[in-house]
Amino acid sequence: MNIKILWVGKTKNSPIRSLLEDYLDRIRHMVSLEVIEVRDQTKARNLKGSQLVAAEEGEILRVLPGHGRVVILDERGTEFSSAELARWFESEQNRGTKEITFVVGGTDGIGSRICALAKLKLSLGKMTWTHEMCRVLLLEQVYRAFCILRNIPYHR
Repeated sequence: MNIKILWVGKTKNSPIRSLLEDYLDRIRHMVSLEVIEVRDQTKARNLKGSQLVAAEEGEILRVLPGHGRVVILDERGTEFSSAELARWFESEQNRGTKEITFVVGGTDGIGSRICALAKLKLSLGKMTWTHEMCRVLLLEQVYRAFCILRNIPYHR
């Protein structure tokens, strides 16, 4: 299985970037993983609100694979426990899914065309997190899920 994680903008905070690199390295020992960063349109084009979402949506659609499962992070999405996320990955593998792409949108959200493509809307919980922290939390949970599937004791 291949996993792609697509997010808007670069991770500027160096301690967070270090955490991301740590989890990326750990995950890549278990599964193929690629991070795709699309350009943050906020400063480049001075856009806000729906115009910003539309511009980011265009950038995301340009690089979004045309196959596999699309999962978007959405505060109103389904909440999984770590074990439930592991079982979801397992069911996708059993279903023959070759690729899963997680999309972390920009600060104003994800466009409706991308939402329509999503097979799953995933929530990281009811608390509000910065987009950079969401990246870390997502990677940590992906890592934890694959540890659970491989009976690696990290998840305890």
